[in-house]
Amino acid sequence: MSRVGTIRKRAALALALGRTEDQVACRLEEALWEAGPNHLTDFADALEFEGKPKVSEDKKKKWEALRRFREEMTKFLEKKDAAFIGGVAVRSYGGRTTPTIDYDVLVAPKLLKSMTAFLEGQSGSLKGTVENTYMFHLKEPDLRLDVRVARSPLDEEALSTAKKSTFEGRKLGIVNPRALAAMKVKAYSERKELPPGAQVRADVRGLIDVGATTDAEIRKLLKKHRPDLLSELDEILKD
Repeated sequence: MSRVGTIRKRAALALALGRTEDQVACRLEEALWEAGPNHLTDFADALEFEGKPKVSEDKKKKWEALRRFREEMTKFLEKKDAAFIGGVAVRSYGGRTTPTIDYDVLVAPKLLKSMTAFLEGQSGSLKGTVENTYMFHLKEPDLRLDVRVARSPLDEEALSTAKKSTFEGRKLGIVNPRALAAMKVKAYSERKELPPGAQVRADVRGLIDVGATTDAEIRKLLKKHRPDLLSELDEILKD
C-alpha cells in the first residue's frame, strides 16, 4: 500500500473508532517522548504566573531525572538484542490512547547481567522476580522498570521477530503487535482476578480494534506456543 493509502486508511480507522489519527498509532519514538519530558512539557513547565514558576522544584528535579534516565536507557539498548514490550509498545501501535511512564523490556538471556549492572548504576534495585521477569525500581526518577528474559518459546519468537524502530536516531527494538498481544494474553491469565487484569484485557482488544493485529494472528501464535491460552483469548474477546 502506498503512503497516501496508508494515511487514508489510518484516518478512516480513527474516524470509525472515534479517535484522533495520533491515537490510532504513534510509533515508538512518539510513545517514548510522551513518557517523559518533551518540547511541549518543557514549554508548559517554563510558564510563570505573576513572576512565580508554575512547577515546584521537587517536580522539576524528578522530571529532569526521568529525562536523563530515558536518554541513558535508550543509549544502552541501542542495537542490542532487546525490545520494548508493555505499555509503551501497546501505545506505539495505538492500542492505548494515553501515555505510559513505566517501562517493560524483553531481553536475550545473555543481556540480563549487563542490563542489571546498567540499572544498578542508574540508582536501580531489584525488588523481586516473577517467572522470567525481574522487577526493578529506580530511586531517581522513582520509576519501575520490568526486565523480561526471553526464555520461553513464545518470548524467544517475540524477540527474534521484533520490529526495528528509533528514538533520537538510536536503533531500538519493539515487539511486533501479534507477539505483543499473545504475551498480553499470557499476562491476562495470571492477572485477570487482580486490578491490572482489566488494563491487560483492554490492551489486547485495543491492538485488535486499531488493526495492529488480528484475532486470527494471535490465535495462530498461541496455537504454536501456548494452546492452553486460547480459552483466555476467548474470554478477553467475548462481549
